[in-house]
Amino acid sequence: MKKLILLATIFMMVIPSNAQVTFDDDEKNQQESPFANGGITDKRKNVMSLGLVAGGNYAMMSKYDPVDLGSRTGIGFQGGLAFNVHFGQRRGADPGTGPVGVHVEALYAQHSMKTDLSGDIKLGYLEVPVLLKYYITPNLNVELGPTFCYLLSKSPDVLEGTSTTIAIGELKGGDLKGTIGISYQTKSGFYASARYNMGFSDLAGNFPCKVSTASVSIGYLFNIFKF
Repeated sequence: MKKLILLATIFMMVIPSNAQVTFDDDEKNQQESPFANGGITDKRKNVMSLGLVAGGNYAMMSKYDPVDLGSRTGIGFQGGLAFNVHFGQRRGADPGTGPVGVHVEALYAQHSMKTDLSGDIKLGYLEVPVLLKYYITPNLNVELGPTFCYLLSKSPDVLEGTSTTIAIGELKGGDLKGTIGISYQTKSGFYASARYNMGFSDLAGNFPCKVSTASVSIGYLFNIFKF
């Protein structure tokens, strides 16, 4: 009987100690597990966005050497698709809040220049700006890069003056502009930008003028992918 009492006493002393060790190990494993708190930590830091933009522009044409066209600034419009990738994540912030991004647009842009001849020049372009962004804050950024342009339409067919005739309808080819600007995008996706686009190339061999523009746009971008 005494042996039974002694064995029972030893058993009661050992079991709680082992139970405590098991509990401590389980708690430690739970804290170290990647599935703690209900899931795996999301390590994706970059955000890809797609949306629509639209706006207006002021077009300026350089001097036409053979004759003074009396060219002046005209107002045009533009609109199309925008694609944006925002890289990195600032400390304590959401993904897609780092200092660097890339922005690409595919726009239809109409540029209008007033003249002293028989009509005003109107040029329709497909424009593709490819811009590198530097984010001063997660929302505000400056942007810089080339804009590739392809001439789609032009009017009038002929410009006539007192002593000159210019075949606007024969203009063809592309254009290259250097773009610098500033833009702002809210967390909800609203987007606004202001840019200056400097023309680097002549419109055509028979019309040696460069077209530069200042533009403002607004739009909305949807976050479509994280990586």
